[in-house]
Amino acid sequence: MRGHATPEAAVAACPPPAGARVAIAVPDGTRPVDVPAALAALRPWVGDAVVHVGLGLHRPMQPAELFASPFPVVQHDPDDCVRTRVVDGVPGGVSRALARADVVLGVGVVELHQYAGFSGGHKAVSVGLGARETLDALHHRDRVTAPGVALGNLDANPFRAVVDALGEAAGCAWALDVAGGRWFAGEPRAVLREAAGSLDCWEDVPRAVPAAVLRVPPRKAVNFYQASRAATYLALSARPPLVEGATLYLDAACPEGMGEGSGERAFAALATAVPYPWAAVLRGPAPVGAGTQRLVMLALALSRYRLVVTGCRAPEALAACGIEAHAEPAEAFAPSGALWVADPFGRLPRLAATPTQP
Repeated sequence: MRGHATPEAAVAACPPPAGARVAIAVPDGTRPVDVPAALAALRPWVGDAVVHVGLGLHRPMQPAELFASPFPVVQHDPDDCVRTRVVDGVPGGVSRALARADVVLGVGVVELHQYAGFSGGHKAVSVGLGARETLDALHHRDRVTAPGVALGNLDANPFRAVVDALGEAAGCAWALDVAGGRWFAGEPRAVLREAAGSLDCWEDVPRAVPAAVLRVPPRKAVNFYQASRAATYLALSARPPLVEGATLYLDAACPEGMGEGSGERAFAALATAVPYPWAAVLRGPAPVGAGTQRLVMLALALSRYRLVVTGCRAPEALAACGIEAHAEPAEAFAPSGALWVADPFGRLPRLAATPTQP
């Protein structure tokens, strides 16, 4: 089997580069990574290290949410960055602290991603620790809807290519990623390829259905911005097993409503300003600011399907943006023939290449 059972084994098989001052980029709590285990595995191999929580434009983690670490921990500020280089028109920028590091390491998870194909690799640094102007430009509507930009696709994917080039420009030379419970370490591009290749992300189903229930895990269900990825991942995949007009039941608590980070607030402001189901964001001038691209993806999904949020602890916050949201769980609404998706970020159903006729 590819990869290693523990982060210690992965690091021992391919140790990180040596340096006096090491910066370690790690994800925030929205990503399923055992960060303490990863840092413990790195501890014998690195010297004076600082851990940087890659927030992108998410809100800072609260003290109670932070992980145990053998190194000092700082949280990313997208407005305190230095420029790297322009990549395909995207102005590269990264956390100012990385400019003082001899070695930059990335820790992350390789799982399906709407634009980059898969998360992981250089993304821990180029996006997680990216400058605001970098993230704004990278997530422009024209880039996230460009040919080749697709869930699960690493080949000829221009979004992924920019993410990787920006990571290299920021000095990221080594990554430790987890995928499907296995750990991979080494050069970030190679790690991403091997980890992604080890995953079984698709489950063929024989026929299209009129409804699907997406169970959003707690770390992704913290707000609608994060949770909505489950709906667009399925709806905008290559072969969604959904009939036209099917209903997607997004079972997600969303205790923080639409979201509290700056990118999530930009998303919520646009969702409030544009009439639901937000078709206007698909034409005319592109919306401005990272975070708004999430509304573009939702508008694309809602041009074909219906969305209902269930099990929601803040339905009024979503309803203010036109979203149908209920406190009751999906079981109270979903029809008997609905397709239930237990892990929408790890394994998605798709229509079999030769579907069964009803």
